[in-house]
Amino acid sequence: MKLNIDKITGTYADTLKAVGLAGLLAEITGHDVRVLNTGSAFVVEGADPGPVEGWPVITPGYPYIFDSKDSDVPLGWVLDYEREKEKAQAARDFRQAQGKKRERLETALREQGLNAPEAPVRDYRMASFLASMRKGWSSDKQLYRWVIDNQDIAKRHVASIFGLGQCSDAFLEISNSQVFNPISGKGVHRPKPDSTAPAAINRAVINGVDEWLKFRGAYIAMLPYRSGDDFKVFVIEPGDIGVKAIQELRNELLDMSLFGGIRLDIDAALRLVERLIMHSEVLGQGDVVLFGRRPSSIINGLQQAYFQSLGTAAALMNYAFMPLPSWFAVSDREAALAYVEIIKEHVALKSRDGETGCLQVLREDNSGDIPILQAYREWLLAGELDMLLDFFSRYAVKVMEERGKKEWVREFSDKGLDELLGRGYDFVQEITQNEGFRNMARAIRNATIYALSLKNREVKFGLAQEWKQKIRGGDNEFVPALSDFTQQYNWESEKIRAHVVRQEDLDAVVGLIEQHGSELVGMLLLAYGYARAPKTEHESKIEKEIERGDENIEA
Repeated sequence: MKLNIDKITGTYADTLKAVGLAGLLAEITGHDVRVLNTGSAFVVEGADPGPVEGWPVITPGYPYIFDSKDSDVPLGWVLDYEREKEKAQAARDFRQAQGKKRERLETALREQGLNAPEAPVRDYRMASFLASMRKGWSSDKQLYRWVIDNQDIAKRHVASIFGLGQCSDAFLEISNSQVFNPISGKGVHRPKPDSTAPAAINRAVINGVDEWLKFRGAYIAMLPYRSGDDFKVFVIEPGDIGVKAIQELRNELLDMSLFGGIRLDIDAALRLVERLIMHSEVLGQGDVVLFGRRPSSIINGLQQAYFQSLGTAAALMNYAFMPLPSWFAVSDREAALAYVEIIKEHVALKSRDGETGCLQVLREDNSGDIPILQAYREWLLAGELDMLLDFFSRYAVKVMEERGKKEWVREFSDKGLDELLGRGYDFVQEITQNEGFRNMARAIRNATIYALSLKNREVKFGLAQEWKQKIRGGDNEFVPALSDFTQQYNWESEKIRAHVVRQEDLDAVVGLIEQHGSELVGMLLLAYGYARAPKTEHESKIEKEIERGDENIEA
């Protein structure tokens, strides 16, 4: 069976409807359902559901949010909101506790033979988000009970959607919800609209069945987050993927408890790529067909809506699309693992991944770090090489600042750069794999990040800033600066008998500049020069001996 869902609104409302329909077809048939994005529409493709008489009981497709106002517990998927809220508060208090208060909590738990407080169930986050956005779940509850109590009518409406007949029975009237229809409600057309509140939308344009499908789709593809008192919503935009995989990916991202502003955009996009690859058949751990394809062909990206809290309502302040990073095609297992390693090097968390990614040093409450994070996000959005190199040059300055203060910071590795640039921007390999280029990058590294730990070499603190200015001036300004650096570096190296830049190395780099321009070669030099390379055993021994003050070591 193939069903077309036209993109009418151009927002994630269309996505929720298509994904919700796919989930409904999968529930009825017991088989996975593919969602294909054709640009102007979604195509939902799955097994034939057969005659209506043979269908199983249709569930509402989302949880009933039970609270003290309810007199009875309905059948099916029920979330005890007040119980989960208490668990969430206890877990939050435990995380935020400091000093003696935390020690008392931990002692009390140990004495009772307990661990840290239990976290609330995954879907509590969605329930809490909906409660804050709409001040309750009355429509959700009403629809849930209606579907349970009116199975025959609900099935006839579904059969009508599937093109298996007509249904003259009225479906339950549902009020509009800005959560599922972001272009409706406050903040759409004017700063203080007087006619776009949810209640002002004509009920004739609100299709009850469509809204039901969006309810279902929200628990398959929607990721809600708080930003202070405001809200940010992501919806996974399918490219060509099964609805089961969409829900698995969404659930895994929710379990990661991501947070932040710019960082949230970055982490959500990269972690989605990581989980997608881990669920692919290339690594033998899932059903996602990724071999020979880019991740963005499977999932296009994340639809985003930012809602500002107005107290009793929320206004849509921004709507955007975050494409899924697709630096290169997953041609084999090695390429899949390269993706995962690059992502970990960038955003890994010690508690989750066993290592700490480079971006973890950047904080959104530090005004100096925000432009660096913005540069990284801009690269994720556009994928242009010059944006990536601009980020690396900014990050180089951050590295020197933190190293100079003896604070923790992790440099990107030259191996990671080789993987990312070699696979995603393979035209630069003529530059980056040149022996003269590598030796010049090593000299930059020795004069900057490595020099901070050595006593016998002058640290070039402002090199990245100075070279960026020279690069903008073109070859006539950058080549002399490069030559001056080489001369001074070699003079220092001769004193301690360490690595030097040969004349043929400098000539090779100048030749690359003449062929490719100072901007590309210079920015690549900064990227590699401030990246950490694995040391050979001999190099490590030399550095330790130099640090002890022995200047008669043969390098």
